[in-house]
Amino acid sequence: MTKKSTQKESEFYLSRREIERIIYTASNFRDRCILKLLWKTGIRRSEISGLDVRDMDFEKRLIHIREGKGAKARIVPFDDELSSDLLMYLGKRKTGPLFVSNKGNAISARAINDLVAHAGAKAHVKHPNPRRRAINPHLFRHTFAREWKKNGGDLESLSKILGHSSVATTIDLYGTKSVADLQEDYMRVMGSMKSDGN
Repeated sequence: MTKKSTQKESEFYLSRREIERIIYTASNFRDRCILKLLWKTGIRRSEISGLDVRDMDFEKRLIHIREGKGAKARIVPFDDELSSDLLMYLGKRKTGPLFVSNKGNAISARAINDLVAHAGAKAHVKHPNPRRRAINPHLFRHTFAREWKKNGGDLESLSKILGHSSVATTIDLYGTKSVADLQEDYMRVMGSMKSDGN
């Protein structure tokens, strides 16, 4: 009987360097924009698939997610860099799916899964969870949340951005330290405890 890991899926995340490597080895500009959107907003792959150009408020830098998990709507901010990239990708398009497949339809959640896995493999980045084989979109969500918390971001704001039903869900997922955080704290503390050679 195999021993079940006590680590939550949300405890696994990527480093900034790994994220950047994955983004910049993307096959094309559309895929790079999708990867940046995953990284900079923490939104779900199904939500990206459902986005229309009209859901993007480039003036206020806000994304209107009409139907997130549990059919809930919410608003998610995005930054200037992502705005610039998305506007370049869109060109003169004002309506229709935000991200278009090769057939001209809205890109599917499955296609987003595939492009993320492909970019991760191309960048030689392994999933930090040994039970997982390929990099997946949800790992970007966990990384966004962990980086938000690490940089002093408010958990209530994070809860709203991620579209959780309550702050308690956010606290349950990201309120505790991951194993990587514990290791980092340990090394920092042990480094300061080193003697002067006595």
